[in-house]
Amino acid sequence: MFINAIRSRKTIEILSIAGIMAFFFCMDRSFGILNWVTTELTARYPGLSQYTLNLSGVGFIGLTAYSVVLRMKGRQESIARQTLEKFLKQQDFLDKNTGLSNRLGFKLMLGEMRNNEVMSQKSVIAFEIRNLDTIASVHGALTANKIESLYGNQIRSLSRDNDFAARAENGRFYLLINSQSVDEIEQRVDEVINSIKQYSSNGIEIDNLTMSIHLNLGVLSLNSGKFTQEWDEEDIVQRLDYMLYCSRNKSHEFVETYDETMENSLRQRAIVESELLDALHAGQIVPYFQPCIDMKTNRVSGLEILARWEHPTEGFIRPDVFVHIAEEVGAMRELTLTMLRRACEAAVNWPDHIKLAFNVSPNELRSEATTDGFFEVLKETGISSDRIEVEITENAFIEEVGEITEAVARLKKRGVQISIDDFGTGFSNLTHLKMLPFDKIKIDQSFIRDMASNPESVAIVKNVIALGKSLGLPTVAEGIELDGNRDMLQELGCSIGQGYLYAKALRAEDVMPFIESYHAEVIYLDKVA
Repeated sequence: MFINAIRSRKTIEILSIAGIMAFFFCMDRSFGILNWVTTELTARYPGLSQYTLNLSGVGFIGLTAYSVVLRMKGRQESIARQTLEKFLKQQDFLDKNTGLSNRLGFKLMLGEMRNNEVMSQKSVIAFEIRNLDTIASVHGALTANKIESLYGNQIRSLSRDNDFAARAENGRFYLLINSQSVDEIEQRVDEVINSIKQYSSNGIEIDNLTMSIHLNLGVLSLNSGKFTQEWDEEDIVQRLDYMLYCSRNKSHEFVETYDETMENSLRQRAIVESELLDALHAGQIVPYFQPCIDMKTNRVSGLEILARWEHPTEGFIRPDVFVHIAEEVGAMRELTLTMLRRACEAAVNWPDHIKLAFNVSPNELRSEATTDGFFEVLKETGISSDRIEVEITENAFIEEVGEITEAVARLKKRGVQISIDDFGTGFSNLTHLKMLPFDKIKIDQSFIRDMASNPESVAIVKNVIALGKSLGLPTVAEGIELDGNRDMLQELGCSIGQGYLYAKALRAEDVMPFIESYHAEVIYLDKVA
């Protein structure tokens, strides 16, 4: 509707200018009002056509009229902007700490700009002080407020007359940049971001204390019609906030840019948040099983349970998308127990030596409600606890080893095996391995995939396998995709292999056919050899 209104207004303007030009053209043809000019010019320059000159004159009048219209329109927009800025100074739209507009005022400004058709040639720089909560906790809220006030002054000093700065909350700021061209905007964006980084680089001094500052930074361009035609002011602020959310896992020097990939990610996240529980109950999220191969006997020794969401319209939604969101929205326990239940129900008739391994998030592992539900599932499905293996990521037990130790003890007491997952990516040492009674070490797949080209990865894998042997722990190599990597791992004495070289994750109904065919092939190859 908004776009149609813009197009209608522009059409009216163009038709009006065309009407002015047509009027003068008819007057010239009827009364020769331009002849006194064109006659003089053709007399001096015989090569010129009087008809062409008359037509050019009419065009000049039309362009002049159009220029007057644009100037009047720009003046109206300037007056409207000044009026709005005065309005924003009212208390409801002003941030008391920094003196800048607040989030509500920023949205109001964006809405006014849309109504005045000035949403092109603009970009918004968004940034937030990543460690502001930590500063407030350690040094007090007053210190955090002073830091925000200083950044408010800084962003104000970087603003020009046509820009608009705002402070949202919790150390978050927006700066909308207006320029005459896309190239000028890009130059200004670079200048402002570099200035903000430079201002933060040496920390901020408050009351003789220097505070180290870490920022999340991002840029949203409003020059692309395919985006802004569909967004209102609420949509724009939502995308600014999501962009900063995405930047939290990046280096504080990294500047996020909102693009089509992030737009798709935001859309998919909205689907996940609204449909996750319904999808879980409807059976759209199901367990898949990736085989684990004993590298000595070449037999299937276990299966890792992997959640897969088969969405009816979106297709497969990646687990790294919905598992993370499930934890954020408090649905992780239900997801964990549902996947375990369905996996155990499928595994009832599988050979008893086939173990089921699955990853449990640290938050759920620490919850007695989750572990109680865990054993209730095993009891109801008739699966023995010694067939279950819980994988704990390396960083999880490093951060809160005390609580994790208690959780591990509860599981071990009931016969559940524990493996340390993604080993080598964190800061593990022998002390941590000694404190927790692990049964297995899983080597992170990033090292396995790089073995063919990276000597350092080979050295790490070799040392981890040697560490496992010295502790009497079997090692699992994830991500095996090449014959050469498998052969090297076997030579090094790795216990179990897992990866696409053997099989991708399988549906429950495909597990036994795979096991039977794989073992039959192994037997055949042994006989041939």
